[in-house]
Formats: sequence, structure tokens, C-alpha cells
Amino acid sequence: MLGLILTGGIIGFLIDITKERKPIYTATMTFNLGGGSSNSFGDLGSLAGAFGLGQAAPEANIFVGDNFMIYAKSRPVVEKTLMKTVNINGKDTLLVNYYIQHSGIRDEEWEENDTLQAYSFPRAKKPEEYNKLDHVVLSQIYTRIQGEMGVTQPERKSSFMQLRAGMENEDLTKTFVETHLETIEEDYRQKQTKKTREMYDLLKKRTDSLGRALGMTETRLARYQDQNQQVVVAEGRIQETKLTRNSTFLTSVYFQALQNEENMRLSLIRESPLFTIIEPVALPLYKEVKATIGMQAGIALGLFLSIIIIFLRETYRSIMQEG
Repeated sequence: MLGLILTGGIIGFLIDITKERKPIYTATMTFNLGGGSSNSFGDLGSLAGAFGLGQAAPEANIFVGDNFMIYAKSRPVVEKTLMKTVNINGKDTLLVNYYIQHSGIRDEEWEENDTLQAYSFPRAKKPEEYNKLDHVVLSQIYTRIQGEMGVTQPERKSSFMQLRAGMENEDLTKTFVETHLETIEEDYRQKQTKKTREMYDLLKKRTDSLGRALGMTETRLARYQDQNQQVVVAEGRIQETKLTRNSTFLTSVYFQALQNEENMRLSLIRESPLFTIIEPVALPLYKEVKATIGMQAGIALGLFLSIIIIFLRETYRSIMQEG
């Protein structure tokens, strides 16, 4: 029986020394969410509360904070990160293609799939542009990334958050963490300021329209005055007075619209969340080589088989003695 245990241990040891062990590089970025406004769209308390960082009751704090952690790891946000063009070692590349090449997914999950191994995205795509193969590739990449990244709050009483990832390539890990935080900030800003941006766009269109109308009226007035400098007829003066009145009115409305547009633009800035990086990713990254368990597994398997053999032998002896 000892021979089985020894044999299992030796086989496991041989597997350990022949199997390539790739290191895992871990990148961590600590950041803080800030920002503020006095209106209902984006005041500091609401914005911080959305991330579980406000001064609400602890229960609400934990619940909303977890929502942010789920949001930061959600597939739509991760896919936006993967579809960004990044510069790594002086070369522009699509992050999803760099991930396919350097994450190890080709050698592990796609080892027996020639189609996936040879696949790369020709350009950045939006979700509505994905074909069937795109969905398959991104689904498997996202499943792998779920186990490679995490978002945590180091201290519940602190407003600091940590974005962490551990991957098989140092440049990939660093770039992914930095790019993903940018994506989170951009995506959350769009969602948080959606109503204000819609109002700002509406005001801007109105201002532009008033500006065009004012320009046309002033041009007509100037042309009329040039052509009728010696006119003393009352009808002519009435037309000039009408154009002057319209120009004055449009000027007043136009400058009021400009002021409203500027106020809305400032509100848009105030409502935008501010991600302050407290601790950026620092090179070299922490490197860890996963411990192999082949020898331990071999010993355990040998011990298990030994127990089974002993059990069967003793059972057989008992049956024979009773017979």
C-alpha cells in the first residue's frame, strides 16, 4: 500500500516539474470618488451615495457600495474597456486583441479550437455590431476576466475604493486596470449627467437658432438702412423701426439664451463625478507563481486507492471466514 502512495507522489512530482508554471502579475489602483452640485441631479451626497460612500446608515452604505462593485465588473462596462485602443510599448492596439494574445486564453480555454485561436477583432465594435463569433469570443473572455479582476472597499469607513486585476502578462495587467477605471468614469459620467446633457443640447440648439435669426435680422436692417438713407416717407421709417425692434428683441433673447446655456454647462461640470487616483499602478507589478499541487494530488490519490484496496481486501476476508 505504501507503494501506491509513493508511486502517486512520484507521478505527481514529475507532472509538477514538467508543467510550465506561468506567473500572475497583480496590479492595484486605489481611487476616490468626488464631485458635487447643489441641484437634484448631482449633489455630492447623492453622487457619493450612489457608490455607497456617503454618510448614510451603514446598512444602506454596504448595500449601495456592493451595487457599485457589481456595476464595475458588469459585462457592458468590461466590453467597453476591451474595445478601446491602447498604446502598449509604443504600439497602438485594440485591448481585446492584446488580451487574446497575452492573457493565456489561447493556450488554456482555446487550446483545441483553431477558429478561436486565430481570431482577432478587425476594429472596435459596438454591441449591436457583434456577430455570432464576436459574442462567443467576448463571452469566454469576460468569464475569464471575472476571475481575474475585483473591486473592493478596503475600509468600510473610508471612501477609497480599489480596482485590482491579476493576469499572466505585466503590460496587459497594468493597461487593463488603468483603462478600465477610465471606462468606469466615462460611463458613469454619461449616466449621471444624462438629463442635464439633454437639456444642455436643447438650449444649445435654441441659442444657435436665435443666433442665426439675429444675424439675418441685423443683415436685413443694415441693408435697408444702406438703401434708404434719404427716405423720409413714414412707411419707410415704419419698416426700419420694425426691423430695429426685432433686432433689439432678438439680441435680448439671444444673450439670455447664452447665459442659460452657460449656466447649464457649469451645472454639467458640477454634476460630473471626479475620480481621484490615490495610488496609481506602480511597476514592477507583484509577481506570484502559482504553487503546483501535482505531488500532493498524487499522494492523496495513492492514499485513497490504498484505502479502497484495504477495504475490499478486508471485506473479502470477512466473507470468506463467514463462509
